[in-house]
Amino acid sequence: MASRRTPRQPQTGRGHPATPQHATPGSPAATETPPGSLLVVDDNPDNRQVLSFHLRADGFVVREAGDGAEALRLLSAGGIDLVLLDVMMPGMSGIEILRRVRVRHAPAELPVIMVTALDGSPDVVSALDAGANDYVTKPLDFPVVVARVRAQLRSRPPAPASGPPAGQELLPGVVLEGRYRIEGAIGSGSFGSVYHAVQLELDRPVAVKVLKSGALGHEAGMERFRREAVTACRVNHPNAVAILDYGVSAGRLPFLVMELLEGRSLAAELKETPVLPVRRSVEILSPVCQALDAAHQAGIVHRDVKPANVFLHRAAWGEVPKVVDFGIAKILDEAALEQHATMEGWIVGTPAFMAPERFGSGPADGRADVYSVGVTLFLALSGRLPFEVPRSEPLKAVAELHRHAAPPSLRAANPSVPVELEQILVRALDKDPERRPSAAQLAADLAAFAATNA
Repeated sequence: MASRRTPRQPQTGRGHPATPQHATPGSPAATETPPGSLLVVDDNPDNRQVLSFHLRADGFVVREAGDGAEALRLLSAGGIDLVLLDVMMPGMSGIEILRRVRVRHAPAELPVIMVTALDGSPDVVSALDAGANDYVTKPLDFPVVVARVRAQLRSRPPAPASGPPAGQELLPGVVLEGRYRIEGAIGSGSFGSVYHAVQLELDRPVAVKVLKSGALGHEAGMERFRREAVTACRVNHPNAVAILDYGVSAGRLPFLVMELLEGRSLAAELKETPVLPVRRSVEILSPVCQALDAAHQAGIVHRDVKPANVFLHRAAWGEVPKVVDFGIAKILDEAALEQHATMEGWIVGTPAFMAPERFGSGPADGRADVYSVGVTLFLALSGRLPFEVPRSEPLKAVAELHRHAAPPSLRAANPSVPVELEQILVRALDKDPERRPSAAQLAADLAAFAATNA
């Protein structure tokens, strides 16, 4: 196996050391529309900087990655037209990165030019066999590199449709980012729309949730979406919907890819059966608390626990309650705050289910989700919300009730509820988050109640 060579100082086509310069007004780099978005992958920061300088001076938009993991993350977010990839890197080699890229992108769709000090024939053959479009060796002749980049971009076919511009519905047959084929709509809500789709590489049915990009606002909002999506993927619990992937399409559509569920939401069941039996209510919300505890352990507060976000999934072995939309409320809350928006559902979630502390500007932790579970349990057992105001009333009227009004007696609304369960509910609805149980404790209390009242 060839040994790694000592990196040479990057040079220009004349053989002189490259000195970064700024494009002057009137030069091609200053006046032309950027011809493409490139990703330079090299573990040597000096090599990245000099190559990126020459590419930017020629009008390209350039992103940089210092290792394979960062490169694959940037590629998964989309928006890259061509990759310039070093071969010899610690951890994941350039050839391994190339093979992973080719699983998702054909050479014509995403050209990859290997940029390396390895100049042996076996190295070139290995890279081309793995799917590289071109191969250049260091020290670089930068005008030649730029010409080769332009040649590869000219040979690209028109990009396939990756979905309509943000705000339009996805039609069956549309393929998001070349990977997820839309089969049909499942439903829509204040955050966006959910579609039945097929993951083409694995021929696997999935659900794709397309968010309203207007709620995310500017680039900072898109970056927050990426960060929160990565965090939400860490919630690993059988009662939490699994988030499999995320991205932003070429049409600026931010989307999440989730496991496909079958069944209906708790909200749909309550619409059909406004008051549930005690045992069924507990059997649904106890595992919901367990999923919330897993999220809290991962540093995620759901912020919008309500019947619509509890899905009763029909698995082969029986019903499995699933909490959906982890992290989405936080993304939209913070994006809307930055834009000084006041749209209900984007800053404060769903007011009827919110904890008192959520109506202020202070921090809220997982005990805010516990309060929302308490409101949901009260609704399931009584057929009504503990605090209700006409829709015409301002938001502050709801806030005042949650902050100061004592919840009505659950047993007065439903005498079949045991005293022990009402006491559990009262603790969950405490105005002071310090006196509320954690999600783990509430799950344990509900499980213990179920065991003693079988």
